[in-house]
Amino acid sequence: MTRIEKSIFINAPREQVFDLAYHPERTPEWLVGMSEVRDVSPGEVGVGTTYHWTFQMAGIKLNGKTTFLELDPPNKAVVKTEGGAESIWTWTYEAQGDGTLLTCVIEYTIPGAALGKIADKLIVERTNANNLEQSLKNIKRIVEA
Repeated sequence: MTRIEKSIFINAPREQVFDLAYHPERTPEWLVGMSEVRDVSPGEVGVGTTYHWTFQMAGIKLNGKTTFLELDPPNKAVVKTEGGAESIWTWTYEAQGDGTLLTCVIEYTIPGAALGKIADKLIVERTNANNLEQSLKNIKRIVEA
């Protein structure tokens, strides 16, 4: 399993940062590669909420499903993805003065068949790390605007 961890400081309260990042419908606004979110569970987002998505990686379309495993607003959210790649995303929101230190840890495994289509493991890891870093910058840009 591969692990990527990135953090960014955002000049906004945790509640505001959390509000953007945990709404599935808004994910394509900031998550690099996420082209579509659909079939979001009805009702308030919480543990057990699911949604389906389409993600582009290195020109390959991956379809999958995300499930919220843990939700502690505005402190933490943990989701699991299934489909193109199995992963656990852990988001933590730490108050720092008037701002928020947002950290995301992604632990994932890419199936051999998908990996063969995309390229070698090191290229995928570097791409994922860069995409996560850009996604955090996108959240910062949107929230601070």
